[in-house]
Amino acid sequence: MSLSRLLTRDDSRPRADSVARAGGDSAHIDALTGVRALAALWVVLVHAWIIAGRPTPMLPLVFTRFDLTPIFRFGWLGVDLFFVLSGFLLTRQAWGKVARGAPSGWLSSRFGEGYLSFLRRRVLRVYPAYYATISILLVLALLHIYRDPPEKADLLLHLAMLHNLVERYIETINGVFWSIPFEWQFYLVFPLLFVALRKANPFMFYVAFALLALGTKEWVITSGNGYMQLQLPIRLDAFVAGMCAATFAEHRRLQRWPAFAAFMLGLAGLFATPWIYSAYPLGIHYFDAVGLSRPLWIQASICLFLLGISAEPHPGVRLFSNRSTVWLGLISYSIYLVHVPVLDFLALLGAYPIRDSGVPISLMRVILIGVPAVIAVSALFYYLFERPFQASSKRGSARPGSASGLRLRNPMVILGIWAAVLFAFLVAMT
Repeated sequence: MSLSRLLTRDDSRPRADSVARAGGDSAHIDALTGVRALAALWVVLVHAWIIAGRPTPMLPLVFTRFDLTPIFRFGWLGVDLFFVLSGFLLTRQAWGKVARGAPSGWLSSRFGEGYLSFLRRRVLRVYPAYYATISILLVLALLHIYRDPPEKADLLLHLAMLHNLVERYIETINGVFWSIPFEWQFYLVFPLLFVALRKANPFMFYVAFALLALGTKEWVITSGNGYMQLQLPIRLDAFVAGMCAATFAEHRRLQRWPAFAAFMLGLAGLFATPWIYSAYPLGIHYFDAVGLSRPLWIQASICLFLLGISAEPHPGVRLFSNRSTVWLGLISYSIYLVHVPVLDFLALLGAYPIRDSGVPISLMRVILIGVPAVIAVSALFYYLFERPFQASSKRGSARPGSASGLRLRNPMVILGIWAAVLFAFLVAMT
């Protein structure tokens, strides 16, 4: 089949072998889970580098030394990798559900499952570890150990993952929580985006959202109002890039060596980004005059990488599908949530000097002490909070209105009570 015919296929379904590969929730690809480990650890490295005072790490080679600063400085690329990967994985799952059979209802028949069912699974995936992190940080804040206690409205918006709606709340409880609303709000619109993608040319679909993101960035630059850079339109192109790549993958599976070539080109492009764009200051990320070329380069690299890793097995797939990498990928969400507080708290405990104390800090010391501690805490969060709630989502929920749906053992009820207790605790202590 020609590429032009593929891109214009209308509402087509993936082949049977695609269904077996995507398979919704049950038949995931280990290597894609392993990619989460790369994304999470890259973000950890940039914050370890910042805590160490932004040093210049050098890699000794035979005749010279190689400056690794760009790799650390561009650790925020891990967030972009998470965003594109999220769109990629959810779209693969949706194609699998559609191919297995169409439930009744307008959206269900086109998306593969009901909207509330989809959101319930997403809630049970992202809220438990997030609430656990907020719970601990709230106690530490009220004890005046770590950060200041949040305002009541701030906590309420955080509990709903909508804290980006108020600009001053975006990083109050935990600095890395700025990205959580992007992910959650993408979930809210994903079913409708998928239905639209089924009827669209994937290339033009991506172009439309890339232009939306570019226009939003340019508005931020020209107006000087940074509020819109905290809203979904400015990042939606990354998620949509993953959706379009997954749609291509579900209709045309790359063979082994073309897949390996795509994998290597994508990975090389991603890791070349810090040097290609090294002339641009750290803080501006995408919100500058280079807002067109940089995300296009990054998203193209990540999509090639994901297309290569999700096709026929090759050495690159084995690199990301080994047991240790997959395990780190399983706990990667918790790694992202807890790593900054853990790294900061270790400094308070004296494991290394406090940032901005004027005392030199060894980057290697921060990494050797901080990264294992982050992994240990993240594993605890995964086994105590993430995995039990995810298991409950796979067992299904009670039908609306049934008595069992109101019992405490219902995970959605538990999360609701948890949120109420956190808010009541803040009110009682302030």
